[in-house]
Amino acid sequence: MNALVLDQEPKSGTGKENQVSPPSSKDPLYIDVRTPQEFEGMHISGARNIPLPDLHRYVGELKTLSHEHPIMLICRTQNRVKIAYEYLINQGLTNCGILEGGITAWIEQGKPVVRGQHRISLEGQVRAIAGVLILVGVGLGLTVHSGFLLLPTVVGVGLLHAGLTDSCLMGMLLSNLPYNRIRK
Repeated sequence: MNALVLDQEPKSGTGKENQVSPPSSKDPLYIDVRTPQEFEGMHISGARNIPLPDLHRYVGELKTLSHEHPIMLICRTQNRVKIAYEYLINQGLTNCGILEGGITAWIEQGKPVVRGQHRISLEGQVRAIAGVLILVGVGLGLTVHSGFLLLPTVVGVGLLHAGLTDSCLMGMLLSNLPYNRIRK
């Protein structure tokens, strides 16, 4: 994958001379592909949250917007954003790039962010619920009925499946809860 990576660190003057020039010279439109909880906890001012699993719904709109502004993709450390970038390029969107180092590097460079309520990430929620289900299953299996030991086994199989396929059923279910939805 050949990603256009833009360095947003101004070193002198306007900072324009330190950027790889995307096709448009206008200010970028920041698209943050993290979960709504991560975005609400902290984001770049003016950024728009389009979580990676929802990106396909916005391709047409992003293509239109990219005629006016380069699309700058953001995530925490650049893992999800690489997937988003490749997907958008494959969909024909060419005026986009990746914020080098993600929001983590942005903050380390001392740049301003909007801070909101800290929430547990979707991945953290999956881990916590899996842990609780395993503990409850083992506890009930040892004290009530051995049939409850099936619960940690099912959770373990689910985690193994998620790791091998990079698709987590529990994560998909949790992402549909109101707590995890984009707030308009």
